[in-house]
Amino acid sequence: MKTYNSFDSRDPIWTRVVCDSEDGLQDVTHERSSSSIRNSGVLNLSNKIDLKGLNTFTAAVFICGEMAGSGVLALPRAIVNSGGWIGLILLVVFCINAGYGGICLGYCWEILEERYPEHRSRTRNPYATIAYRAVGRWGSLLVSGCIQFTLFGAGTVYLLLSSQIFQELLDNIFPRLSFCFWFFLIAGILTPAMWFGSPKDFWAVGICATLTTALACILMFTQIVIDGSVSREHVRHRVHNFQDFFLAFGTLLFAFGGASTFPTIQNDMDNKRNFPKSIAIAFSVIMVLYLPVSAGGYLVYGEEVETNVAMSLSRTYIVMFANILMAVHLILAFLIVINPVCQELEEIFNVPHYYHWKRCVLRTLMVFVMVFIGETIPRFGKILSLVGGSTITLLTFVLPPYFYMRLCQQKNPTWPERNISSYIKVYLWELILIGLVGGSASTYSAIRSIFGSGMTKPCYWS
Repeated sequence: MKTYNSFDSRDPIWTRVVCDSEDGLQDVTHERSSSSIRNSGVLNLSNKIDLKGLNTFTAAVFICGEMAGSGVLALPRAIVNSGGWIGLILLVVFCINAGYGGICLGYCWEILEERYPEHRSRTRNPYATIAYRAVGRWGSLLVSGCIQFTLFGAGTVYLLLSSQIFQELLDNIFPRLSFCFWFFLIAGILTPAMWFGSPKDFWAVGICATLTTALACILMFTQIVIDGSVSREHVRHRVHNFQDFFLAFGTLLFAFGGASTFPTIQNDMDNKRNFPKSIAIAFSVIMVLYLPVSAGGYLVYGEEVETNVAMSLSRTYIVMFANILMAVHLILAFLIVINPVCQELEEIFNVPHYYHWKRCVLRTLMVFVMVFIGETIPRFGKILSLVGGSTITLLTFVLPPYFYMRLCQQKNPTWPERNISSYIKVYLWELILIGLVGGSASTYSAIRSIFGSGMTKPCYWS
């Protein structure tokens, strides 16, 4: 027996699922706010488009806008640390593998729609739903936790990067203001904006994020070419150790860490079977943006390239405009990604769903925690490597192929049969193995870098 029933009670959404199990009937009841389950809190595209849904191209735009951004600034340094040409090869390989992981998630949702009629309408937490149907409740909890950690880490990275960019832009006007002060100031300015729920026009934000990132990449690559044509100095390269390599490994993974949003984007498409086409378009565009900046930064600046490649470029109006575009993107992205984390905590602490002083206090405390982490580890590259090597690796490279294989193994006389060819299974297990080994090594290297002998001095110790 399988039944599904959902109904609205004020703002919360109650979902009751009764399903068969080996131990008999399971009765699972969840309470979530209508705003807190946006892909375990990432986006709810159905509120920002008309009822016709997303087409193939629009879905690709959203994928690009969600993925392209902060990662591109750190990629040149990651390419240098990973061995140059080896890093560029890894960049292309990870792009292909992350794209196929996204396609696996698309297949997973198609399977759910074939088997469970209740999932044929738009679902608010599709990734967690896929995990629940594939492996059970522990999978949905794991996915939800990974998404929350990823978004919290990404929000901290966005604050650190935007602070660095603002310091660079306004250094001539405020030369005595340190990076640590800018971080504290920007976090304080953005705090009131977090009190007013979530942004309503996500479609505009998605398009704006894509355009600003694309134009910023073009401008930065233009300046890299100019710097390379003017400079006559020999570009220095050296051999890096394993810790540097696996830190770079995490950064490369972070650059393709948008899988948490993929099921939601597919869920809002007109024809969900076209999602693999959207993935192919989006990852092709992202590769076109990432590869020139990454290769150019490695070839032109070599070991002198900064963790944020924008800091290595000559100080021109081209770079200034590119920095402004990236700052706009990072601020918008911060408001988007941190909101779901706040909403999840509001559910735990029973904060009212309307504007309330408890919401203001809780979200202010959230910013305080992020400020403390950022002031303690004022190097965004280390946080980026930690998030990329841990939860992003699970969400992008490990869990999608595993869930896909588990769903295909499930049998029922009323379900369409799903089979995976042997060579595809080998490829999927290779993705899982590479993700587990590489992600574990990257996470270990990031933790060792953060807390080891090379630990960065916190701002409040200066």
